[in-house]
Amino acid sequence: MRNIPVEHLVDVARSSRREDRSALAEAIGELCLKTGRDLSNKEKSLAYDIISALIRDVETQVRAALSNRLADQRDAPHDLIVRLANDVIEVARPVIVRSVVLQDDDLINMIINKAESHQIAIAEREVIPPKVTETLVRTENSSVIAAALSNHGAQFSERTMEDVVNLSKEDEALQAPLVQRRDLSAAQARKMYEFVGFTMRKALEEKITASGEAFDLDMESVVDQAVAEALEQDDFYSPLEQPDGFGSGGGLGFKPHPRLLVGALEQNDLFRFEELFQEVTDLTEQGATRVLYDSGPEAIAIACKAVGFDRKNFGDLLAYLQGGGEPEKYRQTSAYIKIMDYFERIDRTGADRVLSAWRRAPDDSWTR
Repeated sequence: MRNIPVEHLVDVARSSRREDRSALAEAIGELCLKTGRDLSNKEKSLAYDIISALIRDVETQVRAALSNRLADQRDAPHDLIVRLANDVIEVARPVIVRSVVLQDDDLINMIINKAESHQIAIAEREVIPPKVTETLVRTENSSVIAAALSNHGAQFSERTMEDVVNLSKEDEALQAPLVQRRDLSAAQARKMYEFVGFTMRKALEEKITASGEAFDLDMESVVDQAVAEALEQDDFYSPLEQPDGFGSGGGLGFKPHPRLLVGALEQNDLFRFEELFQEVTDLTEQGATRVLYDSGPEAIAIACKAVGFDRKNFGDLLAYLQGGGEPEKYRQTSAYIKIMDYFERIDRTGADRVLSAWRRAPDDSWTR
């Protein structure tokens, strides 16, 4: 079969036998498309015509072999390459990843109309123009976006990169490949620094410093932003009054009971209270001090709601901590009533998001 002249392949193409179709595909690959073999324009055009006629009727394995052969052919017919690219992924993958015949619009249509496997294949192309990358990001598929981020041939516009940074706040799988991107701006790195874990912060600091900017993160702004974003969430304020009783919403496990903190304040043992507060919130010493004394009673309310305090225990803690030695008198003030109302309206899930942001803050960021 490999020695059949190109002109005679048409006769074989007319055969309905499965083995002939497979042999024909092999012959075309060897005789017509093999690298280094010079074909006349007529011969190459004939070969492509035969492939186009066969492509619907041969089995997947044969189509996949043809796709692999055609993926590097710069003069392959556009319609044929598009048909292969829209085939099952076993057939489509070689041409999607490697063919330069595919146009941006072809890729965008596939992203919109095909499944994840085709989208990931597009994300692995050697070069991906910004408008194609933007369409990949619009899928909001974590695996697809991560594949594009890991490909340094993928070009991201500033706006698209900003969209990915925003998505990464809720999707941690995007954070590591984002940090490695050379086109992540210093401003975007600063934004990520506010919500990524400790292990990625060093790389972000280096990126910001390498840009020529001083690294001087304002932790007060970080805290304020975390609170503001939590307040915007639908579940930050509870639609129902929170039930009294320690442990509602999950309890504190082996953490100190709220009455221990209140008891320390009753005995005027401030040092013990601060130790217990740090333990129950998992904040650093600097962080606990900032929440208790520098951020206002709202911050204390958020921390206490996040770790499971009920109304009574929080009210007692607030009265002793803010009452200036006269807790019962303080309970009669509008300030006390206002903070108690604030505490009751906070949902624990929203409060926990804010406390988590405070926990991630490095100690030196709390220093004024």
